[in-house]
Amino acid sequence: MKLLNRLERKFGDFAIPHLTLFILALQAFVWAMIKWRDDFIGLLVLTNYGLKHGQAWRLLTVLFIPPTTNLLFLFFFLYFFYMIGTVLETQWGTFRYNIYVLIGYLATILSALIPGAIVTNFYLIESIFLAFAWLFPDFQILIFFILPVKVKWLGLVVWIWYAYTLLTGTWTDRAEVAAGTLNFVIFFHDDLLQWARTSQRKFARNIKQAPARDEMQPMHVCAVCGVTELSDRKMEFRYCPLCTGTPAYCINHIANHVHK
Repeated sequence: MKLLNRLERKFGDFAIPHLTLFILALQAFVWAMIKWRDDFIGLLVLTNYGLKHGQAWRLLTVLFIPPTTNLLFLFFFLYFFYMIGTVLETQWGTFRYNIYVLIGYLATILSALIPGAIVTNFYLIESIFLAFAWLFPDFQILIFFILPVKVKWLGLVVWIWYAYTLLTGTWTDRAEVAAGTLNFVIFFHDDLLQWARTSQRKFARNIKQAPARDEMQPMHVCAVCGVTELSDRKMEFRYCPLCTGTPAYCINHIANHVHK
């Protein structure tokens, strides 16, 4: 993330604070316009045909398409998306959050270059949710106000859906999935590599006879409290890309530690 640090020093003043609120306010406005005029949404969707015919406004309006026309579902979407977007902006800082959204947005635009493509902001919104689910996996929400579910399981469902789409979808669908995961991979590539190495080591240990517990060396040590996967088998760990050396933190301290 050294590049991000340099970019922030040069362009940090241009970051848009409260970007989530800005996007959601325009989505609410667009929802009202759709209720007033049903065909209004057709003017906003990003299409390859529209780009070829000079309809450049679609490059911007694709951000402001609401996910549903149902008022109740829209309300809960706006509330939940505002919460996770605000948390990410607080966690990363305004500039880094802007960059995350910008990468997904630019990738979404590129996916519209496929002939016949019709693109929305669905996968861009999902990429923001996936970032939240990765950083705060044990955050719990109530499905239908009854069923408590941790966001990590919802994130897993999204990844399974992505895999299914890549296998069975059109080229436009595949391009949108790629666009919706590019920013996630860029921001969490160190974390993903560490997770892959850890999974490989665990698999190897399951095949071979495991050494005695007191002879094993921990792979994860929280930089704040010192807990390891040996001292607490249920503890989850994350690696902070904003700290020098990308140190490990337990799930209790990844969101509230001081970046070093």
